[in-house]
Amino acid sequence: MEQLERALEFAVRKEKEAEAFYRQWAQRALDPGVRQLLSELASWERGHVEKLSQIKPEELLSQGPPPPDLKLAELLVEVPAGADMTLPEALVLAMKREQASVQLYEGLAALGGPAQKLFSALADEERRHKHLLETEYDDLLTDN
Repeated sequence: MEQLERALEFAVRKEKEAEAFYRQWAQRALDPGVRQLLSELASWERGHVEKLSQIKPEELLSQGPPPPDLKLAELLVEVPAGADMTLPEALVLAMKREQASVQLYEGLAALGGPAQKLFSALADEERRHKHLLETEYDDLLTDN
C-alpha cells in the first residue's frame, strides 16, 4: 500500500506542475483564444489534482477504453511556449505535453507491481485529453 500511496503522491505533484505551467502561460498569452485554451487546460489539471487527492489508491481504476489515438501529436513538430503563441501552436504544445504524460504513465505501468492499475488509469486519462486536443486541432485546421 505504501508504494501505491507514493505513486499517487507522484501523480498529484505531476498534475500540479502541469496546472502551474498552463496557468503561467495563460497569463502571458497575448491571444485571447490561447489564454482561454490554456486556462481550460489548467482547470483540467486542477480537476485531476482534486480527484487524485480525494481517493484512495485502490479506488483509481480505468474509466473504460480510451478513445482512438489520432496520432497528430506524433506527426507535429514541438512548439515552444511563448506569449505570442497562436491557437494552433498552443494546441500543439498541449498535445505534446499530454503525449509525454501518456508515455510517462505507460512506462510506470509497465514496471508492474501494485501501482500498475493506477498508472494505467492515469495514462488512459491523459489519452482522453490528447484526443480532445487533437480533435480540436483538426477541427480548427479544417474550418480554416
